[in-house]
Amino acid sequence: MLPLEEQIAKDKKTKTYLIIIIAILFVINFGLLYNIISKDKILVTTETKLDNTQAERDKLDKMLDETENMLLDYKGKNAQLDSIIDVKNDEIAIKVSQIRKMLSEGKLTKDQLEIAKQEIAKLKTKIMRDTYTIDSLSRENFTLKEENTTLASENENVKKEVETQKSINTSLTDQNQKLSEKVRVASRLTATNIKVEGIMVSGKKEKEKSRLSKIDRIKVQFNISKNTIAEAGQKVIYLRLIGPNGSTVANQNAGSGVFEIDGESVQYTSKATVVFNNETGSPATIYFEKIPGMSKGTYKAILYCDGFVMGEGSLKLK
Repeated sequence: MLPLEEQIAKDKKTKTYLIIIIAILFVINFGLLYNIISKDKILVTTETKLDNTQAERDKLDKMLDETENMLLDYKGKNAQLDSIIDVKNDEIAIKVSQIRKMLSEGKLTKDQLEIAKQEIAKLKTKIMRDTYTIDSLSRENFTLKEENTTLASENENVKKEVETQKSINTSLTDQNQKLSEKVRVASRLTATNIKVEGIMVSGKKEKEKSRLSKIDRIKVQFNISKNTIAEAGQKVIYLRLIGPNGSTVANQNAGSGVFEIDGESVQYTSKATVVFNNETGSPATIYFEKIPGMSKGTYKAILYCDGFVMGEGSLKLK
């Protein structure tokens, strides 16, 4: 057993060690506690940042959905503009895909979130610009449709007016034709005092003969009656001399030919240009030289002018 003094000294030393150990343990525990508290604060801050980041991502994702649907709302409103909208949608789909990929890449920094916001803002601006263009095109298209409808209506009215005018013109043409025909008929010249003679020529003298063997020519004299409708001036008078056999006496060397009447070609014996002065009894004469082959019998002389028969006369040759 140690002496009392040594025992006391030993106990003091032991107590001192214990105090040191306790102090060390206290420092260690304090450090651990401080470290735990600090880490806890960091964890809370990190969790808060993560929560805020997720909220921002969700918010941006929602904004992206709203932005993506802006242009889709125009789909189907105007079939003619759908092709434009489809092109715009393809462009938007690519951009949306890029932004969604950015948002889905795990943890995002504040700068990355800000970039995503800027991209969405740009996309929204692009969509607003595109939709404004589409609205403008739609309004222009609507205006053009209205103008086309108006033009179609006006065109229909013009067509009706044209048809009406055509009908009026046709009616006027018919009336004019009828009037012209009436005037033509009314201006028809008639021959009076028709005298058909067989003539023997002796020098400058003419003698009327009734024997075929004695005559040199046939002479037709007549008067043209006055007609105030007809125009005065030179008139071509055609003579058809129809022989006893019913055929027209004709000889091109003696002045015969063909003329038109009622749309048909008719042979004439002779013709003469006379002056019609539109006075009562304007005299006129047509001659025809006798030709070989003429026979005895009755000859009928028919006079024509301007497509009308003027009158008839006859001659009997023995």
